[in-house]
Amino acid sequence: METKVERVSGRACVLRGDDIDTDRIIPARYLRCVTFDGLGEYAFEDDRKQAKGDHPLDAERFHGARILVVGRNFGCGSSREHAPQALMRRGFDAFVAPRSRRSSSETAPRSGCRA
Repeated sequence: METKVERVSGRACVLRGDDIDTDRIIPARYLRCVTFDGLGEYAFEDDRKQAKGDHPLDAERFHGARILVVGRNFGCGSSREHAPQALMRRGFDAFVAPRSRRSSSETAPRSGCRA
């Protein structure tokens, strides 16, 4: 069942690009964690390293953002609860996308993040 969100407010971070899969959200090497504590630190880690400080999550203007605005097919790839957990622990309460993978939109609310 989809969660209907009527209103979301707060600072937003825009993450450009379509087809961002769960491996980009949280690299597979972090799937061995016993708890999700501290997982937010590693959200988009490989993308951020490749961008060398020019990634939206590293931009000062987006610090404290609670909403992640993403492109089409966000959360595609393998289904894993680690992806929404990493986003939530990074500080995001919701993400806004034109279309997301069904499993991500189902897993996110169970994790506390609104899709």
